Amino acid sequence: MYKRDFDNLEKLPNYLLFYGDSFYLKEYEKKILDKFKDANILKMYFNEFDYELAKVHLSENSLFGDTNVLIIKHNKVPLNIDKLLKYTKNSYLFFFYYGDKKPEIFGKNFVRFFEPTLKDKITFLDSLIQKFNINVSKEAKIFLASSIEASFLEKEIEKLSLYSKEIDLKDVKELVFLYKEESFEEIIVSILKGEDFFEKLNLLLERADFKRIIPAIIRYVRELYEYNLYFKKTGNSSLKEFLGYQLPFDIEKQRIELCLKFKEKDYFELLKNLLEFELEMRNSEKNKEAIFWEAMSYLKIFNSF
Repeated sequence: MYKRDFDNLEKLPNYLLFYGDSFYLKEYEKKILDKFKDANILKMYFNEFDYELAKVHLSENSLFGDTNVLIIKHNKVPLNIDKLLKYTKNSYLFFFYYGDKKPEIFGKNFVRFFEPTLKDKITFLDSLIQKFNINVSKEAKIFLASSIEASFLEKEIEKLSLYSKEIDLKDVKELVFLYKEESFEEIIVSILKGEDFFEKLNLLLERADFKRIIPAIIRYVRELYEYNLYFKKTGNSSLKEFLGYQLPFDIEKQRIELCLKFKEKDYFELLKNLLEFELEMRNSEKNKEAIFWEAMSYLKIFNSF
């Protein structure tokens, strides 16, 4: 199932695998811990996994009559974890998997998380703004969501809440300057416009991890494709209804022009090849930086630019 399906569950299954985007893995571990805060919880993180101890925890009654909950977090599939399922009749097993490939161990009992979209990040920001009881302007929220990885948003909102209860775009640009450098939209736009982007790219690489750039391009192209399909289906000329909020005029204009520039076959080719480069970087023993530059060379000569 996907995130929205899990969110709508009235009753949780007794065992469940969570995998995919690391931001959501952390957030949903928090949700599980909060939901079972009165339960008897045992956590086994990475090399702490102990099959015999896990079996005992799941199968024995709690001394205080509480529900037994086991939370496992690992980037590999622990040996014999599938054998624990038969002990979850009256207890819960939640496995947060940080590996690359979905393990086929829990059957249909899994939740897959994709990277948060800009809309997802703004929704998350709204919850943080309420939590820290501050006011943040719409422009500031869009800037934060566009410039900062989701996993850093809570720390930045907490920091901003110490500064003022009224935060505007100027405040954010001054106080969250270092994260502004991590925004890849400028370089991605240059790439997709067919410009000579290598000088900009080299400057960006002085302060950014090259391994983050291809996933960022994939996410951006995927969003452009979603916009393209939306315009074709509805005939609308604005993204406001699709996103649920109004982008600054210049950003919206730029994204609309880009999303309409490419044909469906272009999106297919771009995403297919970029995903292959990303997968190769994740799994190959080759020099990952060499694969990155191979991907950049591919983008430089992409024939639809």
